[in-house]
Amino acid sequence: EQVPVPVYHPTPSQTRLATQLTEEEQIRIAQRIGLIQHLPKGVYDPGRDGSEKKIRECVICMMDFVYGDPIRFLPCMHIYHLDCIDDWLMRSFTCPSCMEPVDAALLSSYET
Repeated sequence: EQVPVPVYHPTPSQTRLATQLTEEEQIRIAQRIGLIQHLPKGVYDPGRDGSEKKIRECVICMMDFVYGDPIRFLPCMHIYHLDCIDDWLMRSFTCPSCMEPVDAALLSSYET
């Protein structure tokens, strides 16, 4: 059984197989993966108070959060399903809800 070659997005409009990336692009993608792994993650827990005005759905997949779902927190305090936001951040390092750059200071420290 053959393992599929991962697809990456060196820029939001480009799609390339991992085997087609330049060394510079591979380094940038590795740095981005490292940055994403530093963003806090947790498990969705709506809490005991159901009336609490809390985010109830992931705006990427439009599915409701379910107790126990793995989630990731962005610096702007928006939350998403872990797999949804990690995939999104590989394409664009902005929050899909408020378009704030995701930890630009941390990102720029890697690019120097």
